[in-house]
Amino acid sequence: MRHYPSDSPRTAARIVVISLIADGHIGSVEIEELERRGFYERLGLNAEALHEIVREVCEDFTRASYLTWDDVCRVDTRVLQQLAEEVHDERMRREVLTLCEMAVVADGLVTCTETAVVDTVRRAWCMN
Repeated sequence: MRHYPSDSPRTAARIVVISLIADGHIGSVEIEELERRGFYERLGLNAEALHEIVREVCEDFTRASYLTWDDVCRVDTRVLQQLAEEVHDERMRREVLTLCEMAVVADGLVTCTETAVVDTVRRAWCMN
């Protein structure tokens, strides 16, 4: 995965994006819910930056040997933990976790892979 500076908006948003694609796709209802809940303001981004991060994450995943992309996008737990460790700020961690939780329930169907992403991030940050 490409490197973003620790505690940067892109570092935080990447984790939310991973929760969005954990079920294999990003639905418009998920993006709309995040927008309604102030995603851009909460992380200090704009819509263009979110699109760039989605593209970058997908590019990184398609090049990575640790990705299994069949019907569902599964990220290796160790990789997700490493990405989570790049967010040190407690407020940002709470924001990211809240946004991930909102994103995975937005379409009315929570998959086991979406749950696994949120649980892995929560454990990495000791926020059980």
